[in-house]
Amino acid sequence: MTRVTTGHSAAAPRAARAEAGRGTLTVVAEDARVTRYLTGGGVRIYRFRVETFPGLLNNIYLILDGPHSTLFDVGSGRPDSNTGLERAMHELRERFGESIRLDQVQHVVISHAHVDHFGHVGYFAGETDARVYVHELDARVLQNFEERVVLAARDLRTFLERCGLRPEARRELEEMYRYSKSGFKSIRCDEILKDRGRIINGYVVHHVPGHCPGQICLQVDDVLLTADHVLARITPHQSPASITPFCGLELYLASLEKVRQVPGVSLSLPGHESAIAELAPRVDAIAAHHQRRLAQVLDICREPATLVDISRRLFGERLGYTRLLAVEEAGAHVEYLSQRGELAVANLAEIASEASPVVYYETRTR
Repeated sequence: MTRVTTGHSAAAPRAARAEAGRGTLTVVAEDARVTRYLTGGGVRIYRFRVETFPGLLNNIYLILDGPHSTLFDVGSGRPDSNTGLERAMHELRERFGESIRLDQVQHVVISHAHVDHFGHVGYFAGETDARVYVHELDARVLQNFEERVVLAARDLRTFLERCGLRPEARRELEEMYRYSKSGFKSIRCDEILKDRGRIINGYVVHHVPGHCPGQICLQVDDVLLTADHVLARITPHQSPASITPFCGLELYLASLEKVRQVPGVSLSLPGHESAIAELAPRVDAIAAHHQRRLAQVLDICREPATLVDISRRLFGERLGYTRLLAVEEAGAHVEYLSQRGELAVANLAEIASEASPVVYYETRTR
């Protein structure tokens, strides 16, 4: 089983560390900036808690495994995020006796192509000898970033036109979307990941699309790094496949069940929030949450409603970027129900005759 510590730790021989890893899971100071985990095979995993955007905390993981050093995610690349990562590395050396520097990391694995997780990868690709790993469905984002932003913004515009937002609100959200992607430049990736592949020292890649096309979980011995696929408290954001292929609630729910069945996991470490001691119950809770939300959408649509109407009923009035997230979340649930014939389009004649109509949905009677 996995152990968690936050005190000093010298790098012991692997055999001794493997023996130390067998025992009851304990969690000490889970809210610390740096937390140390020891897998059942003796691999040391350090969690760095870093503020990647104002008010947003990410978990970045450093895996130290014999001669191998691996970062799982790198933060947003914003100055405060980079400073937080450097401070965590300093604390790693001071409190835990590890001698590694950031520019000495050999491998950088990107869990998925959301900027709070990959934004700093250009530093490692351009200024260090680290090899960069990303799943094949997200490689296009890192390697053709400028193209991806233009195409994604176009698809987002179409989605927002149909959801019922006023033109000025739509333009504001489009500008926020583009701004949140500014500052990153395309890089070349060294290793393209595929489902069930083994990398570095036998770590297993589990492809779990839904939240993001190339979302992966990484299994290191009995520890599963779940990134944004499974979180301890909140449910990961969902957006429709109509905006981004290989996203959407249908794929996400299937990926939840897939990761639920991964054998030999004693601890899950997510990309935000705290560690998850028992994975299966948390997966079940997230799936149940989405079933309740789907039922809410069906209830709302007993009278014809736009996505904006549905979003407001589900989440209340939202401001700024959270408004876009709320509309996307509503859209993912509407898309799922529409695909199953449980929602119908209420204004079909209008859609047939107009170029960019707002779509109204209603619960289909059976």
